[in-house]
Amino acid sequence: MTETTKGSLFSSLHKGFEKVVNFTIGVMLAGMVIAVFGNVIFRYFLDAALAWSEEVSRFMFIWLAFMGSVIAYIRNEHLGLDILLKVLPPIGARILVLVADALVLFALIVMTYGGIVMTADSFASGWVAAAVPIPYGYVYMAVPIAAGLMLVESVIKLVTDIRKFAMTLRGGV
Repeated sequence: MTETTKGSLFSSLHKGFEKVVNFTIGVMLAGMVIAVFGNVIFRYFLDAALAWSEEVSRFMFIWLAFMGSVIAYIRNEHLGLDILLKVLPPIGARILVLVADALVLFALIVMTYGGIVMTADSFASGWVAAAVPIPYGYVYMAVPIAAGLMLVESVIKLVTDIRKFAMTLRGGV
């Protein structure tokens, strides 16, 4: 397999992964809208509220927020300050990017580990939601899954930025 073929295969897999996460977010958003709208209809027109609607939509919102953070990370849409990058010379800017990548990688490792521990503790405690018998471990599972996905993306970004840094050292831009 040539380098170009590997790159295009990787790019296709990356775009496919992003589409799957986007589709999942869309399904969760549609589910939230249906649950909340259904509860409004039941409450105001049938005088009977759906007890599970608020809780399930809250759980979907938590997952939606964490999966949205994965998409934002993939697209480089998280808040960032680029003032220093603009004033530093190219080599200094590349070094700063590598330091930032390493810090993000470390934070995501801590977040993934903490999320796994929190999820395991929640499952072990047997704590379930009040209105629906859903263990809170499934809700907390959003943390290690999202952090793990961002961790994979962080490694990809770090490798890419190391390659760019090597090019900068060789005189490329």
